[in-house]
Amino acid sequence: MGVKHKNRHLGIMILVGFLLIIGGIISYIVINYNNDQAEVKRRMEEVRSSYKTFRSDVSSFNSIRDNIYTEIMEKDIYYQTLKDNDTKFKELYKSYSDSLEKIDEDYKKIESSCINVLHPDADVNNKCEAIVSGYEEVVNTYISDVNSYNSLIASYNKWLSDNNSSDSKLEEIILDRDYLDINGDREYNGKKDIETEISSDNLESTGVEPDE
Repeated sequence: MGVKHKNRHLGIMILVGFLLIIGGIISYIVINYNNDQAEVKRRMEEVRSSYKTFRSDVSSFNSIRDNIYTEIMEKDIYYQTLKDNDTKFKELYKSYSDSLEKIDEDYKKIESSCINVLHPDADVNNKCEAIVSGYEEVVNTYISDVNSYNSLIASYNKWLSDNNSSDSKLEEIILDRDYLDINGDREYNGKKDIETEISSDNLESTGVEPDE
């Protein structure tokens, strides 16, 4: 009887231990699942919130860009105009750069939540796609616009050299970015290769003659 009692007691202990182990595993799975669900919800809310900010910041970016095109790119830029407005034009592009930096921050907040991540909510996935695509476009647009302006400056400086002018050359805007292709489709949304220059007709029409 003593041996049977001990065996029964040992069996109960083993069973209880087994049940505790199973219970622990189940609890671990449930806790991890709940944590994962909470993280998924947090990421989705972050995307929704960032999307609103992103749209607002892109709207500001486009407003500044419209101003730049109105003031500079859509006009026939003359020698004297570029010379007299260099500071003003540089300030416009500084505002343009500052607005892009805000969009940089918007993108960084959702990058880990949107790149190669599929959410259970289709609306959140659509917002991710819109932010990623939109970010690529604004960065490439900015680079293209700066390159266009720098092309204008290069044309101005070349004219000074060709005509032995004593006027100071203008500085180009420093670019510390490369064109983006986030999804690897080689499309580079927003990239435009537009060269601008001051034509000889424009130079002559100002009445400004090169220094002797």
